[in-house]
Amino acid sequence: MRFLGGLLCAASILAWHNPTEADSTVDYKVGMGWSSNIFQDPTQLSAAFGEAKLALRGSLALEDSQLAYALSTSARRVPKYRFADQRTAGFEVGYAYDVGKAVKLTLKGGLERRRNGDLFLALPGALIGYRKDDVFATASAGLTADHWGGRNHLTAALSNLDRGKAHFTLTGLKPTQLEAGYSLLDVTGGHIRPLLSGEVGATLQYRASHIAGAERKTFGRFPAETLRGSLAYGRVYGNGITLMAEAGVVGITSPHLGETVERARPFLKGEVTWQLPHKAVLKAKLARDLQLADIDDPLAEDMRMIGLSLEKAVTEKLTLTLAYEQAYSDWLYYDYRTRTKSAAATLTYRLPRGATVALEYSHLVRRENDKAADFTVDGLAVRFAGSF
Repeated sequence: MRFLGGLLCAASILAWHNPTEADSTVDYKVGMGWSSNIFQDPTQLSAAFGEAKLALRGSLALEDSQLAYALSTSARRVPKYRFADQRTAGFEVGYAYDVGKAVKLTLKGGLERRRNGDLFLALPGALIGYRKDDVFATASAGLTADHWGGRNHLTAALSNLDRGKAHFTLTGLKPTQLEAGYSLLDVTGGHIRPLLSGEVGATLQYRASHIAGAERKTFGRFPAETLRGSLAYGRVYGNGITLMAEAGVVGITSPHLGETVERARPFLKGEVTWQLPHKAVLKAKLARDLQLADIDDPLAEDMRMIGLSLEKAVTEKLTLTLAYEQAYSDWLYYDYRTRTKSAAATLTYRLPRGATVALEYSHLVRRENDKAADFTVDGLAVRFAGSF
């Protein structure tokens, strides 16, 4: 927290040193709520929680370039199960430089420290929890050039998650690492150009996950590579409809992949927004892709998602939002599948100076091949947010 405070001070001095060329914003959010299943697992343990987030973001215009920064800290407190408290602190820095009239170079980097906890084991009359510190780092370099009748882009990004040791609530248990860390390389290139009153694009993406050799057998986590090619089309229609659709094929390879596992699978990404009469907005989205990070399978997951949301202005200051989402995940290393359905209803009231207060009810249902792993979650939360 002291480190983040120093960064906030430095960014503030940088932004206010020359106000005519700098732009900065402070975002804040505080809230409290209750969950019927605070750990989102079959134990179904309920608890209340409080949360807060503070962020500073801004930019500074330089000669032929621009510097952007973002610093944030957040906390979530669970009084009933203090080992489940969460804290994060991090920063992001971006630098854009005009190499020429039609060429731009972009560099980005970020670091975030995540302190959180979870339930390790539930025994009759006793719970064993743990807390750990993870560090997530990202770095990327991108190049865009306006040539050949459109915009060409190439980006290389590298991210790394360093897992910390778990410190248990039960005295006598030694600190132990429970999960494998990973690194993910992402190289994406493409071309976008105008076509048929909209834009069409072609994308080629290569991703590779790396797991440290010592952690592969210990934690049962293995590396994989994917290659994706896709075509996209986007257009804004005159009747209030905005369309974005992308389709292609994604393939995966790994020495740890079973021989009967399908190597090539469809890639889909789409979103339709419809501005309805009486200040209402209807959105529909779908997606399908192979994921190599933030997964439960040791190798990769084939994730499919569909979602629908409706936003309606009830009054000039009151807005009602209804959302539904259904996600499927097919594991590639194990023959296992999960399905998650979630729904949420949110009432948002707009206060002076852009601040908002929101009341949200959410419901989630998780189903897996192993019926003993099924669970449901009901949640209620109120949040106050704004910027200055």
